[in-house]
Amino acid sequence: MGETTLVEVHGELDMATVPSLEGHMDAVLHDGHGPVVLDLSELRFMDVSGLRLAVRLEARAQLHGVPFRMLEGQGPVARVFELTGMRRFVG
Repeated sequence: MGETTLVEVHGELDMATVPSLEGHMDAVLHDGHGPVVLDLSELRFMDVSGLRLAVRLEARAQLHGVPFRMLEGQGPVARVFELTGMRRFVG
């Protein structure tokens, strides 16, 4: 396994910004890649499209055998995971 890749997300993760992040994550979630950490702690806002992306990224990582985890956001971002029962995806 290679080195851990840390991807920090700042500002907002919504339908306008998800495509850009998803493209970037596709580049790091490939076979043989080292662990990947998606840091959501600096997000101010995340909508349901960001939550759906989180689920897709988890699935892609598993498909490619890449260790993947997300660091929980704060405030409204943590609330999205909590209200939807998706808290298990963040740590």
